[in-house]
Amino acid sequence: MKKITLIFTAVLGIALLMQTRDVRAQQFPVRTTSVINPFQDHPAAAGVLGCMDLHMGFRNQWSGIQGAPQTAFANLHGQMEGQGDDFHGFGVRVESDDAGAWGYNAVNFSYAYNLRLSSGARLAAGLSAGFFQHRLDLSELIMPEFQVANDPAIYGGNQFIVPTIDASLWFYDRTKFAGLTIQNVTQPSMEKISQFGKLRRHAVLMAGTQVELDGRWMFTPSAQARLGSGVPPSAEILGMVRYDEVVGVGLGYRSQSALIVATQAKVMDYLTIGYAYEFNVSALSGAAPSTHEIVIGINSCSGRQKGRAIPCPAYN
Repeated sequence: MKKITLIFTAVLGIALLMQTRDVRAQQFPVRTTSVINPFQDHPAAAGVLGCMDLHMGFRNQWSGIQGAPQTAFANLHGQMEGQGDDFHGFGVRVESDDAGAWGYNAVNFSYAYNLRLSSGARLAAGLSAGFFQHRLDLSELIMPEFQVANDPAIYGGNQFIVPTIDASLWFYDRTKFAGLTIQNVTQPSMEKISQFGKLRRHAVLMAGTQVELDGRWMFTPSAQARLGSGVPPSAEILGMVRYDEVVGVGLGYRSQSALIVATQAKVMDYLTIGYAYEFNVSALSGAAPSTHEIVIGINSCSGRQKGRAIPCPAYN
């Protein structure tokens, strides 16, 4: 319990620290619904629910600005048969992002080994491997009058593919969870754009807990941070109140970027819908006041953990 409290406090501290930093750019998409869809960022969470689980979503960032980032994502994961108290998780994650003329497609296949601890909690270690396909649509670019023919970022290649590897840890019990993922462990080269260009290594941290308020009411505070070499950091905190694991409403804040309102509803035993609205408070707030994100979850176990899994607050 003390270890998880320290992790959660550290992530919250990072979020507060980022308020004094200038955060106006991103290399990879930031998703507000990560707390209800953790496997998209953390391959070690594969199989946590104990049955086949599908999440898919779409994020429309900075509505009103032409060429603003738009991200589509989906993942499917489940649990393999095992012996004893431990089990193997597997899954696949897909993501497509467009921002003006730039964009990419990414596909990753994941494996996780989920270990039961003596305390009754579980700790999983996971790896994912796949590819990252960069693309550049020259028709979206307005070329300057001076010569750009020798600029490798423009004419070095409209499309290329590089392999990617992520490493991940995921800890959880019935009341709390925490995850750490290192993306792009090998930092693959992007030499077709720049001689020294690389997909930079990123760290994604998440932690949260579930507090019983009264009867069927639960409060789930969470925090996450994304850190990468050479790019501005991103951090956020979110508190969600849930009733009977059927409906939830939350408020949050992303460092110098957005105020967040999030909702989640279980439409059927196997179907959950989440939505997040972000009110932009950055320098772009006048031109792009809002961001919308929706995620749909479908599982084969009616939202209840099965197999060797135990309930995880991130999936309740």
